Amino acid sequence: MIFTNLTKGQSQVITSVLLIMIMITLIGVTYFWGIPLIEKQKDSVRVSDMERFIKTLNEKIQYVAKNGGTQKITGLDIPGDLKLSDTDDRFVLSFQTTGNIIASGEDIYLVGDQRTEAHVGEEPGVILVRSEKAGSKYDITMSLYYRNLRGSETDGKANIYKIDIIGIGKTVMRGKNHEISISEYETSEEETASERTYTTKINVRLD
Repeated sequence: MIFTNLTKGQSQVITSVLLIMIMITLIGVTYFWGIPLIEKQKDSVRVSDMERFIKTLNEKIQYVAKNGGTQKITGLDIPGDLKLSDTDDRFVLSFQTTGNIIASGEDIYLVGDQRTEAHVGEEPGVILVRSEKAGSKYDITMSLYYRNLRGSETDGKANIYKIDIIGIGKTVMRGKNHEISISEYETSEEETASERTYTTKINVRLD
Protein backbone atom coordinates (compact mmCIF):
# COMPACT_ATOMS: atom_id res chain seq x y z
CA MET A 1 0.00 0.00 0.00
CA ILE A 2 2.82 2.37 0.93
CA PHE A 3 4.69 1.37 -2.26
CA THR A 4 1.56 2.05 -4.34
CA ASN A 5 1.07 5.49 -2.82
CA LEU A 6 4.75 6.31 -3.37
CA THR A 7 4.59 5.28 -7.01
CA LYS A 8 1.43 7.29 -7.47
CA GLY A 9 3.06 10.36 -5.90
CA GLN A 10 6.14 10.05 -8.09
CA SER A 11 3.91 9.76 -11.16
CA GLN A 12 2.11 12.98 -10.23
CA VAL A 13 5.42 14.81 -9.73
CA ILE A 14 6.74 13.59 -13.08
CA THR A 15 3.50 14.62 -14.80
CA SER A 16 3.70 18.07 -13.24
CA VAL A 17 7.33 18.48 -14.32
CA LEU A 18 6.49 17.37 -17.85
CA LEU A 19 3.58 19.82 -18.05
CA ILE A 20 5.79 22.65 -16.81
CA MET A 21 8.46 21.75 -19.39
CA ILE A 22 5.87 21.67 -22.16
CA MET A 23 4.53 25.09 -21.10
CA ILE A 24 8.05 26.55 -20.99
CA THR A 25 8.75 25.11 -24.46
CA LEU A 26 5.50 26.53 -25.86
CA ILE A 27 6.23 29.94 -24.35
CA GLY A 28 9.75 29.83 -25.81
CA VAL A 29 8.48 28.90 -29.26
CA THR A 30 5.81 31.60 -29.09
CA TYR A 31 8.41 34.18 -28.09
CA PHE A 32 10.90 33.03 -30.73
CA TRP A 33 8.39 33.09 -33.60
CA GLY A 34 5.67 35.38 -32.32
CA ILE A 35 7.64 38.46 -31.32
CA PRO A 36 9.36 38.88 -34.73
CA LEU A 37 5.98 38.45 -36.46
CA ILE A 38 4.41 41.08 -34.21
CA GLU A 39 7.32 43.47 -34.88
CA LYS A 40 7.06 42.86 -38.61
CA GLN A 41 3.35 43.59 -38.49
CA LYS A 42 4.05 46.83 -36.61
CA ASP A 43 6.70 47.77 -39.19
CA SER A 44 4.27 47.09 -42.05
CA VAL A 45 1.61 49.29 -40.45
CA ARG A 46 4.18 52.05 -39.80
CA VAL A 47 5.41 52.02 -43.41
CA SER A 48 1.83 52.00 -44.76
CA ASP A 49 0.83 54.90 -42.51
CA MET A 50 3.82 56.97 -43.63
CA GLU A 51 3.18 56.19 -47.31
CA ARG A 52 -0.40 57.31 -46.89
CA PHE A 53 0.72 60.49 -45.11
CA ILE A 54 3.33 61.50 -47.71
CA LYS A 55 0.82 60.89 -50.53
CA THR A 56 -1.81 62.96 -48.72
CA LEU A 57 0.71 65.78 -48.25
CA ASN A 58 1.49 65.74 -51.97
CA GLU A 59 -2.21 65.78 -52.91
CA LYS A 60 -3.01 68.70 -50.60
CA ILE A 61 -0.07 70.78 -51.85
CA GLN A 62 -1.17 70.24 -55.45
CA TYR A 63 -4.77 71.06 -54.55
CA VAL A 64 -3.71 74.40 -53.05
CA ALA A 65 -1.45 75.10 -56.04
CA LYS A 66 -4.42 74.64 -58.40
CA ASN A 67 -7.30 76.01 -56.31
CA GLY A 68 -5.80 78.27 -53.65
CA GLY A 69 -7.12 78.36 -50.09
CA THR A 70 -5.74 76.41 -47.15
CA GLN A 71 -5.43 72.70 -46.45
CA LYS A 72 -4.40 71.00 -43.20
CA ILE A 73 -3.20 67.64 -41.98
CA THR A 74 -3.84 67.19 -38.25
CA GLY A 75 -3.09 64.64 -35.55
CA LEU A 76 0.18 63.57 -37.14
CA ASP A 77 2.34 60.93 -35.46
CA ILE A 78 5.85 60.88 -36.91
CA PRO A 79 7.86 57.76 -35.90
CA GLY A 80 11.13 59.45 -36.91
CA ASP A 81 11.91 62.89 -38.38
CA LEU A 82 10.11 64.95 -41.00
CA LYS A 83 12.39 67.66 -42.39
CA LEU A 84 11.53 70.44 -44.82
CA SER A 85 14.26 72.11 -46.83
CA ASP A 86 12.81 75.02 -48.78
CA THR A 87 16.15 75.58 -50.51
CA ASP A 88 15.52 72.52 -52.70
CA ASP A 89 11.76 72.26 -52.03
CA ARG A 90 12.05 68.81 -50.51
CA PHE A 91 10.36 66.98 -47.65
CA VAL A 92 12.41 64.14 -46.16
CA LEU A 93 10.71 61.65 -43.84
CA SER A 94 13.08 59.21 -42.12
CA PHE A 95 12.42 56.43 -39.62
CA GLN A 96 13.58 52.92 -38.75
CA THR A 97 12.09 49.44 -39.00
CA THR A 98 13.28 46.19 -37.46
CA GLY A 99 12.54 44.16 -40.60
CA ASN A 100 13.18 44.47 -44.31
CA ILE A 101 9.74 45.76 -45.38
CA ILE A 102 11.05 47.59 -48.47
CA ALA A 103 13.72 46.24 -50.81
CA SER A 104 16.97 47.72 -49.52
CA GLY A 105 19.49 49.60 -51.64
CA GLU A 106 16.99 50.49 -54.36
CA ASP A 107 15.16 53.67 -55.38
CA ILE A 108 11.41 53.05 -55.40
CA TYR A 109 9.12 55.70 -56.88
CA LEU A 110 5.69 55.67 -55.26
CA VAL A 111 4.69 58.70 -57.35
CA GLY A 112 6.40 60.12 -60.44
CA ASP A 113 9.75 58.93 -61.75
CA GLN A 114 13.42 59.93 -62.04
CA ARG A 115 12.86 62.68 -64.62
CA THR A 116 13.56 66.21 -63.42
CA GLU A 117 10.98 67.67 -65.81
CA ALA A 118 7.66 66.33 -67.12
CA HIS A 119 4.91 67.49 -69.46
CA VAL A 120 1.76 69.32 -68.46
CA GLY A 121 -0.83 66.71 -67.52
CA GLU A 122 1.73 64.45 -65.86
CA GLU A 123 2.41 64.21 -62.15
CA PRO A 124 4.51 67.14 -60.84
CA GLY A 125 5.15 65.52 -57.47
CA VAL A 126 7.79 62.84 -56.95
CA ILE A 127 7.76 60.51 -53.95
CA LEU A 128 10.96 58.50 -53.67
CA VAL A 129 11.43 55.73 -51.09
CA ARG A 130 14.71 54.10 -50.15
CA SER A 131 15.67 51.53 -47.51
CA GLU A 132 19.21 50.98 -46.23
CA LYS A 133 20.38 48.34 -43.76
CA ALA A 134 21.71 49.87 -40.53
CA GLY A 135 23.06 47.14 -38.26
CA SER A 136 20.13 44.98 -37.18
CA LYS A 137 17.59 47.56 -38.40
CA TYR A 138 16.67 49.37 -41.62
CA ASP A 139 16.66 53.12 -42.28
CA ILE A 140 13.63 54.13 -44.35
CA THR A 141 13.70 57.47 -46.20
CA MET A 142 10.72 58.93 -48.05
CA SER A 143 11.31 62.11 -50.06
CA LEU A 144 8.69 64.39 -51.61
CA TYR A 145 9.72 67.06 -54.10
CA TYR A 146 8.38 68.78 -57.21
CA ARG A 147 9.60 68.90 -60.79
CA ASN A 148 8.73 71.47 -63.44
CA LEU A 149 6.02 70.81 -65.99
CA ARG A 150 6.62 71.92 -69.57
CA GLY A 151 3.64 73.07 -71.61
CA SER A 152 3.19 73.92 -75.26
CA GLU A 153 4.78 77.03 -76.73
CA THR A 154 3.06 80.40 -76.86
CA ASP A 155 4.54 83.16 -79.04
CA GLY A 156 7.60 81.01 -79.58
CA LYS A 157 8.21 80.51 -75.85
CA ALA A 158 7.78 77.32 -73.85
CA ASN A 159 5.47 77.58 -70.85
CA ILE A 160 6.97 76.19 -67.65
CA TYR A 161 4.92 75.58 -64.49
CA LYS A 162 6.67 75.28 -61.13
CA ILE A 163 5.67 74.69 -57.49
CA ASP A 164 7.91 76.49 -55.00
CA ILE A 165 7.68 75.34 -51.35
CA ILE A 166 8.26 77.99 -48.69
CA GLY A 167 8.76 76.59 -45.22
CA ILE A 168 7.46 78.57 -42.25
CA GLY A 169 7.48 77.50 -38.63
CA LYS A 170 9.54 74.44 -37.74
CA THR A 171 11.99 72.81 -40.12
CA VAL A 172 11.92 69.45 -38.30
CA MET A 173 8.94 67.56 -36.91
CA ARG A 174 9.00 64.42 -34.76
CA GLY A 175 6.70 62.71 -32.27
CA LYS A 176 2.95 62.91 -31.84
CA ASN A 177 0.04 65.31 -32.33
CA HIS A 178 1.48 67.59 -35.01
CA GLU A 179 -0.21 69.67 -37.68
CA ILE A 180 0.77 70.81 -41.17
CA SER A 181 -0.88 73.87 -42.75
CA ILE A 182 -0.64 74.46 -46.50
CA SER A 183 -1.64 77.75 -48.13
CA GLU A 184 -0.97 79.63 -51.37
CA TYR A 185 1.40 82.59 -51.08
CA GLU A 186 1.51 83.97 -54.62
CA THR A 187 1.94 83.11 -58.29
CA SER A 188 4.61 84.94 -60.26
CA GLU A 189 5.63 85.03 -63.92
CA GLU A 190 9.09 85.38 -65.41
CA GLU A 191 10.20 85.48 -69.03
CA THR A 192 13.43 84.74 -70.78
CA ALA A 193 14.20 84.69 -74.49
CA SER A 194 12.95 81.10 -74.80
CA GLU A 195 10.72 80.39 -71.79
CA ARG A 196 7.87 81.78 -69.75
CA THR A 197 7.86 80.41 -66.18
CA TYR A 198 4.84 80.47 -63.89
CA THR A 199 5.81 79.84 -60.27
CA THR A 200 3.20 79.06 -57.62
CA LYS A 201 4.62 79.64 -54.17
CA ILE A 202 3.13 77.51 -51.40
CA ASN A 203 3.55 78.23 -47.69
CA VAL A 204 3.93 75.06 -45.61
CA ARG A 205 3.87 75.43 -41.84
CA LEU A 206 4.99 72.58 -39.59
CA ASP A 207 3.54 72.80 -36.06
